[in-house]
Order: sequence, then structure tokens, then C-alpha cells
Amino acid sequence: MKKTSPLIFAILLVIVLTVTTTSASYPDVNPPELVFIIPVGPNGVQYHGGRPEMLTWGPTAFAIAPDGSFWIADTVGNRLLHYSSQGKALNTINLKDHQVVGIGDLKITASNILVLDIAAIIPRVLRLSPDGKLLASYQVPKEWGIANGLSGFAVGDQGQVLIEREGGAFVSQLADANGKVAPVALDRYTQHGRQYKASPADLTAANATRGHIIVNDKHIEVNVTHSLGGLRLLGVNADDDFFAVVDEVAIADSGVQVDQTVRHYNAAGELQGLARVPLAEQYTHVAHGLAVSPDGGVYALVTRPDRVEVQRLRFSRELKPILPAASAGEKNLQNNEYNGAAVLGCVTRDSMISTALGYINNVKYLSLTNTDGTCAGRGKPRYITGAGDYPSVSYDWGGWDTVSQFNGYMDPGTLQAGDVGTGTVENCSRGDDCSGFVTVVWQLTTKYSTRMIPSVSKKLRSTSALLPGDVMNEAGSHVVLFSSFGSNGIYDYESTTYNGNDRVIYMFSTWARLKGYSPLRFNNVCP
Repeated sequence: MKKTSPLIFAILLVIVLTVTTTSASYPDVNPPELVFIIPVGPNGVQYHGGRPEMLTWGPTAFAIAPDGSFWIADTVGNRLLHYSSQGKALNTINLKDHQVVGIGDLKITASNILVLDIAAIIPRVLRLSPDGKLLASYQVPKEWGIANGLSGFAVGDQGQVLIEREGGAFVSQLADANGKVAPVALDRYTQHGRQYKASPADLTAANATRGHIIVNDKHIEVNVTHSLGGLRLLGVNADDDFFAVVDEVAIADSGVQVDQTVRHYNAAGELQGLARVPLAEQYTHVAHGLAVSPDGGVYALVTRPDRVEVQRLRFSRELKPILPAASAGEKNLQNNEYNGAAVLGCVTRDSMISTALGYINNVKYLSLTNTDGTCAGRGKPRYITGAGDYPSVSYDWGGWDTVSQFNGYMDPGTLQAGDVGTGTVENCSRGDDCSGFVTVVWQLTTKYSTRMIPSVSKKLRSTSALLPGDVMNEAGSHVVLFSSFGSNGIYDYESTTYNGNDRVIYMFSTWARLKGYSPLRFNNVCP
């Protein structure tokens, strides 16, 4: 097979090229191949959550080395797991030794391991030797940080470290080919002398089904039936064929639906074959769960409650649609009636966002008592080390503190900051969980869980109708406060343990991450 470059892009865009499939090398139906299974637990991949009103998350990134071996970011365990191509465990690298907070992305080169610590107060990319020794560390500039869409990174064709924002819609060089910090914004990705740039649809436009991708000076129009959600270019082989991950987004009664496929294009932009990613089978969202092997195979990391599977995707000439008919989801949605939520007057969108910003902009000194005092059953937030000034408000399961309340409980107060533990309310810890944060922003006078939020809100008939202060809610799991649309997803405020953030953050989320979430609007928002 054609040899594939180790470069792994992440340009998010939904892409369906309006060309004819020219290759007859793929069959009509070709299900994925199970390569090997990894156990769940200390001897394999670990999960966090798994209880009512707790977001369940697990591995966040998956990469294939030039020698064909597999690497997995076991983010809950703060480890890198290394497996042979047959699934034999080769090595485990503990990232706690390097004070990593939460792994956001992972890349492997012939000589280095590169890891993005996305949950650190100041995110950074670590360069490690194959045995895990720290060789270099590059801080991500604030203007490229999580509040500005930091979503991953790539390795350039000369070995540069490239920061990606909004799923790869924006790319910047962080370190040059010599490993020297050399920040510079880039207009396009470059591979084999060819430049790539993707332009997604505007989801607020009348037609959100069309976008395009540019390869050098070639403009390729892209179209989908529903909404353009995202694309990331997985790799470019020696003949400049490429693999693209396609997200098509629709809305149904059950919430946001995403059909994710991988498409193989030749250098001329002609579609060669398609493979469906088993998103519907995923137990947890894996932000970077696809990778291309040196021989051109495309592999997926598939999470299940009791195991994690490495699958090799198989390509077909065509795929049957799995999303609902374009109007079916909309015509079946019913707005919930306002049931008299305990608020005084309507709540303006400006006041909602002002309240949310108060959490993000908060800085509070935490004493050793606040960070490490005795608090039975508490799970300490991962970003907290010793005494010092810390941003935001800590995640605390069951909590719904205002910023002033949280600060009052901290130094000189003697309670503990946050609890990311077992899903029980600890009287000794303070902060906010996801629905507690929304409760405060919506100015409700009693705490609403993610299961209760639909009772004081109405379901929107389209994601394009989202406005600041609306939410994306998955009942029983998680809720985020909508801020604005990004190039390939949304910006949101949320109190979350996801990726080890363990605090209220402002971040970019792809539609694949929000699969199953419902767009809701507070009944008492001011018109």
C-alpha cells in the first residue's frame, strides 16, 4: 500500500466533494476489522464518571507511530499506553512525573513523543523521548489558548509543532523544525509542497450545507444534506492522496445527531471510498480517536463500558444515510411549557454572560487548607497543587456556589476547593458542577440537575437558533452554556471534569463531542 506521511492534521469541517467516485477497488459493504481489545481499569484504559449526573469521559487521543505501534492517551490515569500492532502492551509512561494536568492531544514521530497538556492553567506541548524523558516544553501563548479555541496540535512536514484552534480552522507554528520556540500564525497547512486550507459553512446562514477546501489553487466545493459539522485531514500519502474525517450534523427528538465518516480522496480531489466511524457505539467521546498507519490504514479507538477496541476501518464505494430525514427531527420536536421556575422577572442574555464571565475571570488565593485539608470522600481537582492564586471556580459535584460564595468559603475560610470524586455531596468542599453553574447563570433559586433543566426550558428546533445563554444539555450527564459559533463547533462556558479541567472554563467544543445533546432555551429569558 502507499506509504502515508506521519503528519496528522486536524482541520475540522464537514466535507462532501461533488465529484464522482472513480475507484473500483473498494467493495459495496466493508465492515470494520477488530484488531485488539484493551481492558478497562488500572491495567488498561480508565474512565471518570459513570454515575448519574456525572459526565463520563476517558481516553482523549490515539496515535500510530512510524513503526506501526499504537499509543493511547489514558487521560484519566494521566498516562500514555504503548501497544504493539498486535495489541501486546509494550510500555506505560506516567505523565504525573511531568506535572501534566490533562492530555488533550498526542503525536508520535520517529524520535519523539509529543503531548498537549490542554487542562493546565497555561497549556503546553511536551516533547518526550521514547522512554518518557522530558526533552522540551513549549507554553501555548494566551491568544492561542483554550479560551481562544485551542483544540489540538499537529506536527508539520519538517517536524514543526503546530497549534490548532477551532478544530484546525486556524493553525499557528509554536516551535520550528529545530525545536526552537518561533510563534507565527499560518494561513495553511503544508505537506509535500502542497498547501491545504478548509472553509466550513456558516451555521447561522440560510444555507449551512456548503463549504469548500482549497489544495494549492484548486477550489473544491463541498456539500452535505444536513449541516456541515467538521472535517479533519488525517494524512497525506506519498502520491498526495488524503483521508478526511467528515461530520454531518442533524437534529432529532433525541438531540444532536452526527454521522462521522472517513473519506479517501486522490490528489485530484476525487472520492475513492468511504468508511463510517462507529460514533453511535462510543461510550465516551474521544477527541482525537482516529489515526492513519504508515501503510495507509485508518484506525479508530472505540470505547465501550467494559473495554476499549482498536478497529481498522474498511472502505466501501458508498454508504447508506443514517441520519433522520431533513425535516423529521424538527417536526417532531415539542416545546416544553414554562412551569413557573423560581425567578424574579426575566433574565437578560447580557446578565447571563456577565455571570459566566465572572467565574472565568475570578482569581482566588487558596491556602493549604483549601487545597489539601481533610475532607473525607473528596477528589482533589487536578489543576490544584499547593497554596497559591488560582483562576476560576473549582468543579464540585452537587455544588452551585456563586463566585462570591466560593471565594468566601476559601481563605481565610477553611473549606476545600472542589470535589471531582465519587458523585456525592461533601459538606467540606465548595464549587459548582455543570448544572449548578447553569442554575446560577439562569438565576434559579434552587439547584436544577441536568434531568430537571428541560422542565424550565424549551427545545430549539435547530442548532442554528442558539443564542448566548442557551444551553446544550444531555439529561443525566452534562450541560454547557452556549456563547457563540466557532468555525467548526461552538464556544461554551461549562463547569467540567472533562480532560481533567476540573473547573469552570470557556472552551471550544466540536459537534462530535455534543452528539446526543439537546439545544434548550430558558423559559424566562428576556425576549
